[in-house]
Amino acid sequence: MKKVKSKFSLFMIAGITMAAISIVSCSKSSSKSNTPPPPTPIGGYVSSDSVAADALIAYWPFDGDLNDHKGSLTATTFGTPAYGATGVRGKSYQGSQGTYATFVPPASFPTSLASYTISFWYNLAANVDTNTTQGVFFYSGVTQQGEIINEFESPANKNLTGDSVRVHSGFWDIGDAPNYALFVPETFNTSAIGKWVFFTVSYNGGTSTYTTYQNAVPTGANEAFTNGKYVTPNPLYTDGTMTTPLGPLKFTDAPQSISLGTWPDGLFGQKASNACFLGQLDELRVFSRALTQTEVSGLFLNGQANR
Repeated sequence: MKKVKSKFSLFMIAGITMAAISIVSCSKSSSKSNTPPPPTPIGGYVSSDSVAADALIAYWPFDGDLNDHKGSLTATTFGTPAYGATGVRGKSYQGSQGTYATFVPPASFPTSLASYTISFWYNLAANVDTNTTQGVFFYSGVTQQGEIINEFESPANKNLTGDSVRVHSGFWDIGDAPNYALFVPETFNTSAIGKWVFFTVSYNGGTSTYTTYQNAVPTGANEAFTNGKYVTPNPLYTDGTMTTPLGPLKFTDAPQSISLGTWPDGLFGQKASNACFLGQLDELRVFSRALTQTEVSGLFLNGQANR
């Protein structure tokens, strides 16, 4: 009887063990089958967040607040911010006169911007008509308020044809005392009213080249110190002789504040509350290097896909 009991016990233990292994195996198998597959890359990237993530220094998704969600910059808001129910990705910021935000950037920002890229989505309604410039995104120093400039020139939607937007995007007070320190090339976004448009500007300090993009397609820009009008990419020079490349940016009056949705208060005597952006903004990013066209296309295509 002892031997029978022993054999019986062994068979029972073996059976229980096999059942347990089977349950665990089935559990793992079920777990794997319920895991969603990774997203299919678009333009070589699985989302906007995966594009040049190593170089991203600031990011505003505008999903219900005006804070920077990369560098944790907290907004000081003026007016009453509003957010559209449908942005490119989640919600969007709806600009209005008298509404904007300011930030104090970290000390590392000036040294991070010898080269840079700024990208954002915008939507200007056909009925937006103002005789004041609409500021989008500015860096300001202590005495110089236009260290980095992004604006829609007034009136925003009545240039070239009725659906075009004049964009000024560039920088000022960049060191080495060029004859004219204000580099704000002008470009046009065409067929850009009443729809979401993706704008990108990059400056490569190593090659002294400046490029603007509309929906990831390079657009020509015009500036006083370039080798031609509306060239892309556009080489920048320190003076009108077109012999000395501009090189990496060196801000002599290091950026101390950021203005979002307007001009800096007091720039050219203008009040910030009178130079506000009046359309919708979404997915604003700042990178510490010039993005490649492939990277810009990755941001655009994944933004189109709401991811």
